Amino acid sequence: MSFLTSLLKMLPDAAAQGLIWGILAIGVFITYKLLDFSDLTVDGSICTGGAVAALLIINGIPVGVAMVAAFCAGALSGLVLEFIHYSPIKD
Repeated sequence: MSFLTSLLKMLPDAAAQGLIWGILAIGVFITYKLLDFSDLTVDGSICTGGAVAALLIINGIPVGVAMVAAFCAGALSGLVLEFIHYSPIKD
């Protein structure tokens, strides 16, 4: 019986995580299938933003400020990739 209760307690966390990974999967699907462009910024920007937010929160920065910094770090990683991909210098 304790297995079922622990399973039911973990269900909201699992659903929230599934929604987050679903957004990531939609971003990868859009770039690969619809735009026909192999862009992995979605994977890298989520990890970069998460790492920035975790480090800032651990070091005592307020959560709101850490979230804004994480968003900016993810956006900057996407911007850098686009500059690399669309650079006028081609081999």
